[in-house]
Amino acid sequence: MTKLRKFIVIGLAATGLGIASVSAFANRGHCGHDGGFYGRMEKYQARLHDKLKLTAAQEAAWKTFTEKMQPPASAARPDWSALSALPAPERMEKMVTMMKERETRMEGRLAALKEFYAVLTPQQQKVLDAQQVWRQRHG
Repeated sequence: MTKLRKFIVIGLAATGLGIASVSAFANRGHCGHDGGFYGRMEKYQARLHDKLKLTAAQEAAWKTFTEKMQPPASAARPDWSALSALPAPERMEKMVTMMKERETRMEGRLAALKEFYAVLTPQQQKVLDAQQVWRQRHG
């Protein structure tokens, strides 16, 4: 599988599920009038939790999963104006470095998803499989 395809597959898996624990970000002022992106993600996460009908024994796995899915505090947005000021080879090197860092974070999220998925019942797995937020947003 080419790297690009791997990025796409991992990206769709992470984005498709749309699961990220965002309570830390919701309090950072990133919320708009409707709670913003992070507020919507918290609501989505709560709805997913309810749909899964987790048992008391699965709650610890859910908590661990949502913590591992949390975006790192150090993941700052790229400074595109600074990047555009670099010579083309240096700019591409920076972009490749950023892609590798993102791939590493996404692989960590994939591992967290697999760990959580393993503790679900087949019915709960079907519920989780049906969650495809990216289709709702992107056609």
